[in-house]
Amino acid sequence: MSDVIIKLTEVKKIFQLFWEDLVVFENVNLEIKRDEIVLFYGPSGSGKTTLLNIITGLIEPTEGDVEICGLYYDQMNKQEKNDFRAENFGIVFQDNNLISTLTAEENLLFFQEMLGGIENSDEKRIENWLKKFGLENRRKSFPEQLSGGEKKRLGIIRALINNPHILVLDEPTGNLDDETRDQICEIIKDIFQKTDITIVISSHDPKLRNIASKIYKIEKKKVSLEIEFPERKKEDKIIYRPIKSIEKWEKIEIEEELERYDIFEEFFEQGIYEDKENYEKRNEKTK
Repeated sequence: MSDVIIKLTEVKKIFQLFWEDLVVFENVNLEIKRDEIVLFYGPSGSGKTTLLNIITGLIEPTEGDVEICGLYYDQMNKQEKNDFRAENFGIVFQDNNLISTLTAEENLLFFQEMLGGIENSDEKRIENWLKKFGLENRRKSFPEQLSGGEKKRLGIIRALINNPHILVLDEPTGNLDDETRDQICEIIKDIFQKTDITIVISSHDPKLRNIASKIYKIEKKKVSLEIEFPERKKEDKIIYRPIKSIEKWEKIEIEEELERYDIFEEFFEQGIYEDKENYEKRNEKTK
């Protein structure tokens, strides 16, 4: 499979209003590779959230092609698109999208059951996630009882529950104080460096420019590459999971041992995905 996990070709988005057609952006051409953390940077109202929604398949472009993990949205029906999104994306919405009538723990359990069925619900695993993110004492708290930073951390945990290939964050540091913004930036950076997850962020917060390996500027209906930082890409020793959706659609054979990592087990218990040398040694012993 190509290293390119997201590709947009000649994408244009127009919202049809009662009095006019609003062109959000046009002629968008970009590629995002698996080892990148990408920031879409621009002022409020420039179309950052719209672009993320197109990438995740929540809305359709007016023109152009959107290729994710080697597949095209316009070749999927609605259910296939929903399944594809649930399997490959973890999304942290700007407002966190938490259910107000459920506690922190219940929010995670509900989302986990929704994705994998009640039989796959794992309270102990969720308890460990809350602990690792410093929310163990807030597990019985409702969203309205959580601080802005706590809500954001809970939203990130929820986005990672399905072990996604791509983590999308919409304004992850919005409306947070400086200290909390720094904490969220460190969490994002840590997830990126210690897992095989590609991260895509939209924000106008300059702090996030310090962790991105590639920055796109959104301005005046254009999306243009502003700057790249190759040194901020993932380390070579990260092993990438096969894209499961590709296997389903194209029947590519993959090694069973590499089918799925548990993001949290690998990330928090071992600290980092095992490097290629150790994997090859261990694989030799099992032959």
